[in-house]
Amino acid sequence: MKKVILFAFLILSSLSFTSCNKDDDNTKENYAKLDDESYSLKTSLYYTDTNNDGTYESILFIYSEGITYDEVNDEFTGQGSLAVIEMDSHPTQDFSGNYTQTDDVDIIFFPLYDFDNLGNGRAPAPENYVLDTFSLSIAKNGNTATINVSGESTDTPALPFEMYYSGNLTFSPID
Repeated sequence: MKKVILFAFLILSSLSFTSCNKDDDNTKENYAKLDDESYSLKTSLYYTDTNNDGTYESILFIYSEGITYDEVNDEFTGQGSLAVIEMDSHPTQDFSGNYTQTDDVDIIFFPLYDFDNLGNGRAPAPENYVLDTFSLSIAKNGNTATINVSGESTDTPALPFEMYYSGNLTFSPID
């Protein structure tokens, strides 16, 4: 009887030491997806100001590796993907909440933006996509945020767009 109990214990012990697969990891990669093309996102920064009526105005920049922001010179440099979320009038300073295109919010996605430090520091982006219909969810907690966007661009035909960003959100005194 002792051998049966010992054998059962060894089998149960071996099951508890199996390793987890990387697929079991619940972390999502930050990305933007336009139609069937995916773009990696690395970091983000934001600016918030108070309007005269007590509401807030914010701009969020979520961008890929290859783009950097120089706070001293107030300019971006490099090449990469960039999503801009401009919120003209919202009730909370931390801008957490759920928004749609009817909430005075604009979202523009640049699949490849080229900042060359010539003529105001910016070269024109080859393409940009304005989202005509979208839902936006922002959960901000201190210096981190989780941002989800799904919608369609205004192009004909409309292109599906989605974006997910979860990570550090840095305040910057962008002018």
